[in-house]
Order: sequence, then C-alpha cells, then structure tokens
Amino acid sequence: MKLIPLVECVPNVSEGRNKKVIQEIADVISSVPEVMLLNVDSGISANRTVYTFIGQVDAVFEAAYLMYQKAYELIDMSKHQGSHPRIGAVDVCPFVAWKDISEQELIDKVAKFAQKVADTLGVSGYFYEKNARSNMRSNLANIRKGEYEGLMEKLKERAWRPDFGEVNPDVIRKFGVTVIGTRSILVAYNVNLIDKDDKIANEIASEIRELGKIVPAPGGGYVRIPGLLKSVKAIGWYIPEFNLSQVSFNLVDISVNGMGEVYMLTETLAKRRGIELKGSELVGMVPLSEILRSARYILERKNVRSAHHFSERELVEKAVELLGLDRVKPFIPEEHIIEYKMAKFLI
Repeated sequence: MKLIPLVECVPNVSEGRNKKVIQEIADVISSVPEVMLLNVDSGISANRTVYTFIGQVDAVFEAAYLMYQKAYELIDMSKHQGSHPRIGAVDVCPFVAWKDISEQELIDKVAKFAQKVADTLGVSGYFYEKNARSNMRSNLANIRKGEYEGLMEKLKERAWRPDFGEVNPDVIRKFGVTVIGTRSILVAYNVNLIDKDDKIANEIASEIRELGKIVPAPGGGYVRIPGLLKSVKAIGWYIPEFNLSQVSFNLVDISVNGMGEVYMLTETLAKRRGIELKGSELVGMVPLSEILRSARYILERKNVRSAHHFSERELVEKAVELLGLDRVKPFIPEEHIIEYKMAKFLI
C-alpha cells in the first residue's frame, strides 16, 4: 500500500465577525483538491477565526498560500479590534506532521513556504516553535508582545528584525506580520467561569500556566512563581457573547497535561473563590485520543470504577458531559473530533 503523507494546518486569522470574509477564506482553502477543510471556528469577541485543514503535503501548502493571498486582500489590520492578542492578519500559521512525514522534512518545507509568502506577497514575519531561530522566538507569546499596535517600534529593535521578508511600512500597516512554524498537536481550550470579572480569570490562569506569575519579593524586587501545570499556557478574559469570563488555555503537550487536568484544577481554584463553572469550550478541533483520555482521567478521580468497561462512544459522551463541552455552544463529535471528521484520509 502506498503511503500518503498528511499534514495539518491550523491558521489563526484576525477576522471573526465579517461572515463574508470568513467564508471567502474558507472557500479558497476548500478549492484545493486533496485538502479537507475540517473546521471553521470564529469568535466574535476575539475577532478571530481558526481554520483547521488537512491533506497531502503539497496541497496543504497550496491551500495555505491561497489563504494568505485572500487574507492580504480582505483584511485591514489598522481597523482590527479584538480581545485576543494578535500581530497580523494571518496571526499565526502552524503546520503539524500528521502521518508518514518526518518532522525535519516538514520543518524544511515550512521554511520554504514562509520565504514564498515573503517573496510574492511582501509579508514579513517570524518562525516559531520547531522552526524558531532563537529561544526568544520559540514562544508565540514573546513574539506577540506589543501586538499589532506596537509593531513599528518593535521592528526598530535589532532583536526583532523579521526572520523572513523585508520591513515594508505599507504592508505592515495593512497586514501586520505573521508567525509560521512547525509544532506538535496543540489543543486550544477554554474553561467558563460564571463570573464577569476577567481579573479573577487572569488570577486563575497565572496559578495554572507553566510560566506562572511575577510577585513582589520579600527583600525587594520581584520573583517568578512557577505555575501548577507544565506544558500549559493560559490567560483570562471576559466574553460578552457568553456573558461570562474564561480561562483560555493552550495545551502544548497533551501527553503531559490535557483538558481533564486543566478543567478539574480550574474548577478547584474557582470554587476557592466562590465561583462555579459553566462547562468549557473547545476552539477548533481535538484528537480522539485526548477526548478519551480526558474522560478516563475525570472518571478515575471521581472513583467511577466501571470506566474501563466503557466503549469509545460512551467515553466520548462522558467527556462532553463531564467537561461541559456543549454548555455555551454545540459540541458535535463528528465535527470537532479530528479522526471522525477526516475519516476518508485515514489509510
């Protein structure tokens, strides 16, 4: 049987309100044969859309390029406002080696793709994660500091000259810059607090995230206190369309800590503050293995001894119930679990 390498791409585009723009970008991605657009997840407050698509390697890069072209045409960052940190019209474009392609091969292809974006569209940007040229740039949060509004000043610093492309003020004014890289599977996941205070959500985020928080030191100055969970990034914010605050997580290594761990810890820390949860929200898609693992994790901690007898479908249903994945918007397993949606690509 011939092996068909598959790559996943999960670009985050800075438009979550204009349905016409969102659909036009989805259409150009879908126009490429051998690519399947799995999910389009838009947030109004964040003013951001996450597209998830997968397919044969060259086809995925072609679809990603068309997506950059269309975003360049339709999005003007000088008019953009949203709650989510962002630095460009295509804020970040990660590629994931899904099947039968080595990580190093993908890293090399991603580097060539970024140069094509720079050469043909005039868009500059940074490599992150496994394509990063320095430790400082491996972390997306470091690259986003100052956001779009602080770009021109940031680009004057030698340390923040782009990895690809030239600094063109006209392009940067309209598009911003972009961040491109190869990364492992990441789950974007928000836990909902029945509370409107984003200060409390941020407090909980700082206690949980690996980076932790900076506090005054007893002898003067400041000291960083590490967070409780490794391989977890988090911030807090208020979401008007849900009328509640969220702790928003990026789970960068779900083999270390996943949805079950962060949900239960968030629940504990929220209850200490007298706050209840209203379930949680998946942004984009999730691997089946993480849904099953999260269900087992919570069931074990609730001392449900029969958990090992549950079928796959029963565990999926339990995950939706225990994590409250359908409390603020629908969660449809066939639409949000990667393997279920991409069944025709699994060979």
